Amino acid sequence: MDIKEPKTYDEQLDILISRGCEISERNAAVNMLKRTNYYRLSAYFLPFKLQDGTYQSGTSLENVYGIYEFDKKLTVLLCGLIEEIEVFIKCQIAYYHSIKYGALGYLNEENFLPSKIEKHRELMTIFQKEVANNKDTPCVKHHMLKYDGKFPFWAAVELFTLGNISQFYSQMTAADKKSVCIEISEMTGYTYTFAQMESLLFCLTHLRNKCAHFSRLYYYKFGTIPKFPAYVSENISVNSQNLHIYQYLYVLKLLTPVSERWTSFITELEALIDTYSEKIKLHHIGFPSNWKQELLSSFD
Repeated sequence: MDIKEPKTYDEQLDILISRGCEISERNAAVNMLKRTNYYRLSAYFLPFKLQDGTYQSGTSLENVYGIYEFDKKLTVLLCGLIEEIEVFIKCQIAYYHSIKYGALGYLNEENFLPSKIEKHRELMTIFQKEVANNKDTPCVKHHMLKYDGKFPFWAAVELFTLGNISQFYSQMTAADKKSVCIEISEMTGYTYTFAQMESLLFCLTHLRNKCAHFSRLYYYKFGTIPKFPAYVSENISVNSQNLHIYQYLYVLKLLTPVSERWTSFITELEALIDTYSEKIKLHHIGFPSNWKQELLSSFD
């Protein structure tokens, strides 16, 4: 199949109009397309798309653009909380591992699952590449000059991505994973098995990567079901058909170290939803009508 030819902004608008999209002011619509890639924006038409490729009656570019703006702001809101959780998780794992195995114990393959040795070697190779890529940062310069390139784990972990620390946790022994779970539980107030923690970190990484690239969250279904503790799964329905951002918010709830921070996040989320209440539909992001009560309530 031949690759599609590029379209001018006016041609892009004509395509939208031919599919049934309402456009009230053409110049304003062109400016919307200039600010946002047509291909990116087109994904937000999915909730309104019919089987023949046209859009539901009443679908307007202005409304779809409003949904896009909501999605951007939701992403920014999530990024703030995910960053805090990432720092918290790194701190817990680095502290535990360093106290038990020493400053450079993270380099010793004997401290990890035998079945994960190759994966651990790959992770350490990635870490060394990060050191090279960040050679001009003060932390890296300091350890290269003063310690001959040896980084204690509490310093090395600052060069780990969330995905790296998730992988590191999966490579730890079962006993170490259990101990880290206990440490994290003391801060969050929630208990987990190490298998559940591994799943939560994996799903958190997926969510973080989507947010980091400003990928669409609205009307998006995640592909991996988190292994929630029973006290969560008994209170909310989680399956492959309803795995939206709402269900993934419970990953954040379980890993937020300070309850007041979770409350403030919900307050900000409520304000955002209220602002765009005339543009969005809560069921498109998996939210029930009593979502605030559910997200703030304690598990029975």
